[in-house]
Amino acid sequence: MQTLFPPSVYAPPSTCAPALDEEIHLPTLKVVSYSGHGDSGGVASSLAPLAHRIGTKVHWLSVNRASDKSATTCSDHYLDFSPTESGFEYHNARIPAALLEGHERFSSRYLWPLLHGMPELAVFDQEDWRKFRDVCQRVASESQVISEGSFPSLSWLHDFQLALCAPLIATERGTLVCQFWHVPWPRPENIASSPVAAEFIEALLANKLLGFHTAEYAHNFLATVELLFKDARVDPMAMEIRYKNYFTRVAVMPLGIDVDRWRHLASQVRPIAEVLAVKHRLANQIVLGVDRLDYTKGVLEKLYGIEYLLTLTPDLRRRFHYVQISQKPRSDEDDYRRYAEQVKGKIDEINERFSLDGWKPVVHIDEELSQKELAAWYQAADVMTVNSLRDGLNLIAKEYVACRQDEQGVLILSENAGCSAELSQGAIIVDPRSPSEFARAVTASFSMGVEEKRRRMTSMRHIIGWNQLHDWALGFLKQALS
Repeated sequence: MQTLFPPSVYAPPSTCAPALDEEIHLPTLKVVSYSGHGDSGGVASSLAPLAHRIGTKVHWLSVNRASDKSATTCSDHYLDFSPTESGFEYHNARIPAALLEGHERFSSRYLWPLLHGMPELAVFDQEDWRKFRDVCQRVASESQVISEGSFPSLSWLHDFQLALCAPLIATERGTLVCQFWHVPWPRPENIASSPVAAEFIEALLANKLLGFHTAEYAHNFLATVELLFKDARVDPMAMEIRYKNYFTRVAVMPLGIDVDRWRHLASQVRPIAEVLAVKHRLANQIVLGVDRLDYTKGVLEKLYGIEYLLTLTPDLRRRFHYVQISQKPRSDEDDYRRYAEQVKGKIDEINERFSLDGWKPVVHIDEELSQKELAAWYQAADVMTVNSLRDGLNLIAKEYVACRQDEQGVLILSENAGCSAELSQGAIIVDPRSPSEFARAVTASFSMGVEEKRRRMTSMRHIIGWNQLHDWALGFLKQALS
């Protein structure tokens, strides 16, 4: 099988990572994230055994109020520690509600569409920008407090909501700062004219290491720096930037998932998967979508594809169901509420137009499902659809592959999802804005033979096995400390 990444960009851990005890010596690791440490199977789970093995104390500071109810909040002058089962100490930054709301508005109304290559949807508000900056400064200050006296330490920032934190944290003696960027970085022409671009990018250059999911995002960032900072020395081959007193390395490191956990979940819920079709009265073929109701996810475009398919091939009625599992959007802003209403309206329209003898083509499950429930649906689905208009990575596609221990099932994947760079050998790649391409991909999935499905799924399972979550976390820390 051909490797999907040049060795300089990404290689399987077995070929690029030495044994654990050779590589990292670090008294304190500070992880600073917007939304908290997440569920079991997330980044915290991947760091816990590593931290225990090398004797590193891990402080995890999160910003989002609702993200981690087990963590402590900070007082006016200090942060209380909260020991946990994993040996981590979790902290919540105390941010005044008005500031946090402005920060969230700026993130969702302006930065989210801008970074996803949709600048026409971005709404800039000067006051919200001020609050965004203020929140980043407060988080950076509190990050310094939680590890006072620890020397040296590594601060690992996560995602775009904390884009301005690095310069202040970097002033702390004995602290290295690095950041992983979980969303896309757009083409230079889509961000260069932004009133915040220069401050945004200069702040990111305070990181010793800046990680992206794909080579496209990394090179877009390098090109943006070159465009906006004429005195910056940008080396696109070495992926290094020198600007003022900063020396920043850029790395391409697609996020992995905890494959063993998803395989275990799949084994646990296999009996449930086998009865889902009966429970929901589904047809022989199940086409599945699991998406946040976010305009970047291409859910409406998938529905246009289903509509096109049934218009073009009416004899497919009663032979399949499209099951849309809708997860709540990242924000309660009006744009997201309107989008959710559009999706529901389109589902009703399709079901009314194409219903036949009690059969309706779209089954809409509009609720949050647990990982176990998702693992059951992944196994029940003959076809999985990921149709993002733009997506940093998309872990849903990888979770589906991890759960298919039968090496069956077909993945239809948008060319604009970050994970398409890894999974293109096994998935059917489509233009997410083309209903006809989506319809043809579904038709091809229905007629695909068992051996062809196995070949494709085996290829993708090898890929996600090479780059698991713990490999990603270890590889990032290794590069940050090298």
